[in-house]
Amino acid sequence: MSDTAPIFLLGLQRGGSDQLHDALRAHRDTVWPEGAIHEVLRPAPVPRAEALKALASYFPTLLRSGDILNPRCAPGPLRPRDRAWIARELARATDRNLPEVRRYKRALAARGIGPGLPSGRGRMLVEVLNYNIGLATEFDRLYPGARFVGLVRDPYDTCETMMARGGDPAEIMALYRYFGETLLRLERRGLPLKLVRHEDIVSDLTRTVDEVFDHCGLETPATWGLLPNERRRRETGRRPAEEALVRGGIAAVVREDAGKSASARLAPELAGMIQKNCAAIIERFGYLAPTVVG
Repeated sequence: MSDTAPIFLLGLQRGGSDQLHDALRAHRDTVWPEGAIHEVLRPAPVPRAEALKALASYFPTLLRSGDILNPRCAPGPLRPRDRAWIARELARATDRNLPEVRRYKRALAARGIGPGLPSGRGRMLVEVLNYNIGLATEFDRLYPGARFVGLVRDPYDTCETMMARGGDPAEIMALYRYFGETLLRLERRGLPLKLVRHEDIVSDLTRTVDEVFDHCGLETPATWGLLPNERRRRETGRRPAEEALVRGGIAAVVREDAGKSASARLAPELAGMIQKNCAAIIERFGYLAPTVVG
């Protein structure tokens, strides 16, 4: 593994990846583009100059291979030109975001818990969400030595949370089933992948992040520090509870509601749908069904 090989964080929206993502972002060796891969390379549906620029860049790939970075459907195989385009554009997007990376790490250092500036090694950190995780084997071919971290969360909690926000149950089940089965297939085929449970991050952040750093070839710092979720504080007007962990140079977010299901009870038909569609992850990690509303 090269000490400049990228790190791909494979996650699911509403899957609890913020804490781990923030810990990796705060490491002195990491740099990153602004947003998950589909947000960086696939044009957003807004009539702005940057979106038009992104569309112009994406258009040749769109014509050749279709909408391969659409996070709402499973991708097909990439052509060599698609891989070259992804590598080129990710590098450009990461370079463009370096001022923000430096600002972020300086802000951590000002609180006494961050490295100050990137080390210069340039471990590119890329977040890959939802159906886009199906491209992991392509990224492995594209970046020899890359490391992958898959973030898994209790399907009952994740699916219920998505439904509570108005998501269609059938679409949610299909997404979680694809997500879970893809991660397990990648693990079986020997991809350099570490699977991490969100619940383990909540119960023992220090140990879990140390294991992730070791898997990724990142030096574990001597001390740790935690920051509250500032965005959540601004949204709610109150500061989430902070935990004191001593392990330095790195900052991670601990949310007040981390690890708590939006509802501990599900209707029988929904619990049954989750058991049927998420069986692979439930079996692999031993997730237990919640109390069912009769």
